[in-house]
Amino acid sequence: MILNRIKNLFSLCYSQCVYKIMMKAFGTKSRIISPMLIVNAKNISIGNNVLIRNGIRLEVVEPQNDIVIEIGDNVNIEQNCHIIGRVKVNIESNVTITGNCSIVDVTHPYKDINDTTKIGERISSTELPVKIGTGSFIGFGSHIAPGVTIGKYCVVGAGSVVTKSIPDYTVVAGAPAKILKRYSFEENEWVSE
Repeated sequence: MILNRIKNLFSLCYSQCVYKIMMKAFGTKSRIISPMLIVNAKNISIGNNVLIRNGIRLEVVEPQNDIVIEIGDNVNIEQNCHIIGRVKVNIESNVTITGNCSIVDVTHPYKDINDTTKIGERISSTELPVKIGTGSFIGFGSHIAPGVTIGKYCVVGAGSVVTKSIPDYTVVAGAPAKILKRYSFEENEWVSE
């Protein structure tokens, strides 16, 4: 118990000292525990009271904006998540992203069979920003594809592949993800599709 408190305090102090210098912005009481990879930190902005757990990959490739990855206040990102951006990945406040999720705004062109560059190193110039709305929940092992907007207060079921934008107050699941429920303000409950 005491050892955990000491570790948490150390991680908070380390994060506040190091990431405030490295990143465009790093909010009060925010912390990153044992990141796997952070690339182009100067193009990343993190709000207040954000917790990012072990194994995060925050990568900005060929940045097209001053802030490419923007994370709001009170966001929780669990272990081994990958967030990769070129144009804009915007995660609004009060979002929960569970473990092993990926969120990307880049694609790797593969159609030119004469291009000797590895497909994984090819980056499309097409702009496909991603947005996750306030209060949304992304279930374990989900993938949010380039160009997707997830509305506010949405739930993405575990293992989902979200390839199309989804409106506010919806529950989606599957590969590809499909809408299962919507919140009805008239009935004050979640209604199946």
